[in-house]
Amino acid sequence: MRISMPTTRTRWLLVIVLNLLTWPDALPAAESAEKPPDTPSLSNVRRQGWIQFTLNSGRIVVAGSRGVNFSHTGLMRSDRGEQLSIRVNSNEPVMAYELRTPTYRILLDVLAGRRLQIRRLPRGDGAESLPVEFQQSPGEPLALTVGVKENQRAYRAESLWHLFLAEPAPARQYLAPLLKILLPEWDFVKTSEEIESILVHTAQSGPPPDRKLWAEWVRQLGDPSFAKREQADRKLRDSGRVVATYLRQLNPARLDAEQRYRVTRILSAMSNLNREELPPQLAAWLSGDPSIWLALLSRQSDPTRQAAMRRLEALSGGPVVFEPTADEATRQRQIDAIRARVLQHD
Repeated sequence: MRISMPTTRTRWLLVIVLNLLTWPDALPAAESAEKPPDTPSLSNVRRQGWIQFTLNSGRIVVAGSRGVNFSHTGLMRSDRGEQLSIRVNSNEPVMAYELRTPTYRILLDVLAGRRLQIRRLPRGDGAESLPVEFQQSPGEPLALTVGVKENQRAYRAESLWHLFLAEPAPARQYLAPLLKILLPEWDFVKTSEEIESILVHTAQSGPPPDRKLWAEWVRQLGDPSFAKREQADRKLRDSGRVVATYLRQLNPARLDAEQRYRVTRILSAMSNLNREELPPQLAAWLSGDPSIWLALLSRQSDPTRQAAMRRLEALSGGPVVFEPTADEATRQRQIDAIRARVLQHD
């Protein structure tokens, strides 16, 4: 009898399932997170192909069909209605959308594909929900703000995946329902859980990254020998997306023209490896980012904290002062000190 071996994807799914079943850090669903509202006008635009929302490296990309110039105003009653306008020039859409319900308004503005703002504003003086705003601008961290004035909380992150891992509670409760309006096919909560499970499993069983080796390959990108430059270039690419964060954090002023050119090309190639962004690929990318492991130091599971500590030591090039079994207040002080050291190191 012939027995077929499981595929790589199947093995990863088994790892995810086993970890989630036994993982003490699996967070419960966000309290009072509302179901995403129906947006028929926006859904029709996506169905017609006039606007496409996709993800690339945890950031939203908006594309449109050239020449589209569309405006629609539904029955905008005092309690419910939609307004939508779209203009696409050179495949870069400009869009304004409003959804009004009895309890809140949702406003979406898109400019040039990668710049967008989505707001959820409660209606009425007695509204129980808080205002929520999400902004994405090229070259800047993503920004999520919740609340008003002195009670407002602000969260910033490089990507949506960074945000869901570093700030799981507000991301799940306030951001996930808004993202469902743009990307209904994505389950951001489930995907972030799978990413974290893979990260922890890899840290517990796999070899840590070698930043000293990465630094040597970057140095060789500027070597007088063309063969050595090509070899270093190939080794960095073969390392996969785990090296992307390290390359992105390099100071361009310390690189020569050849190094800057090659680093830019490598990062560009890595950002387009797979727009589907499956959890194993995302975990490989995020595993090279110290900020992710800093976030995991705060988890309730002691094994998770220990795995994060070991990865931080590998990424920072030395031991860190952290007691995984200490009380929460002590751990938080140690995390703050590690964060300051890692940021200074970067």
